[in-house]
Amino acid sequence: MKRIKQVAYSALAFSAIIALSSASSGCGYAKMVLGKDKLNQGVLLYNQGRNREAREHFKDATDYMPDKAVAWLYYGAAMSKDYKGLGGEQRESGAKETLAVFQKALELSEGDCKLKDSATAYIASIYDDLGQEDLWREWTVKRAEDECSSKELKATTFHAIAVKFWQCAYDQTTRYADKAQMATDAFHYRNMDYEAARADKVRVEECITRGMEFVERALAVDPEYADVMFYKGLLYREKQKMTKVDADRKKYEAEAKRIADEASALVKKKQEAAAQPTPQGS
Repeated sequence: MKRIKQVAYSALAFSAIIALSSASSGCGYAKMVLGKDKLNQGVLLYNQGRNREAREHFKDATDYMPDKAVAWLYYGAAMSKDYKGLGGEQRESGAKETLAVFQKALELSEGDCKLKDSATAYIASIYDDLGQEDLWREWTVKRAEDECSSKELKATTFHAIAVKFWQCAYDQTTRYADKAQMATDAFHYRNMDYEAARADKVRVEECITRGMEFVERALAVDPEYADVMFYKGLLYREKQKMTKVDADRKKYEAEAKRIADEASALVKKKQEAAAQPTPQGS
């Protein structure tokens, strides 16, 4: 699961500040120098865990250099740490203010893949914090489909979305589990064929379908992505839970087991390859 965690948050390395191009003269040059100094001071404070002070320096940097994406990105990162420590309406308000800062960074980041990717990742994570799953997914996909995106990022992104759709299906089918049957068959049929449960049934079926869609998108990028394969098997288990006809239930069960075995064999193969001694160079 290590790779999937890279999707939700873009770790901003607060170490080296970009080399800012010199303004040709006077006031513009002075502001650029002061802005760069504010960024450097903010980085030092941020790395010392003094986030509130760092935030003020990053804010000053945006005043001196309002057209530099990096200043807005660092300011947003510090704001992000602050709002996460709040609760209720204050947390929501802080998240929305931070969102506007990252959107400003994104607007100014054209041509710089690293800044653009970081800003997009932060925007997606804020929508996740706000519980706005559709917008989280929209921005997460936007990040994956961008020309700056690597193959690994595409695969892990589609995996992350597939996992959320599986969780959606699993949460609902768990609610409708028959406790008496769970001891002998964890994947027994979930009866949702009555009026009060119909909306939940539709939701489960939609989540399974969308989950499979993103599983296939991830595997199209990386056919040997074992974690995705495991979730493909788990989605077949959700299909099994939603199926009443015994023959179809057995078909989904067999497919789930086949995929799990294939994924396990792939993991073992990779582990064995990693354990092989590295050939010595000549």
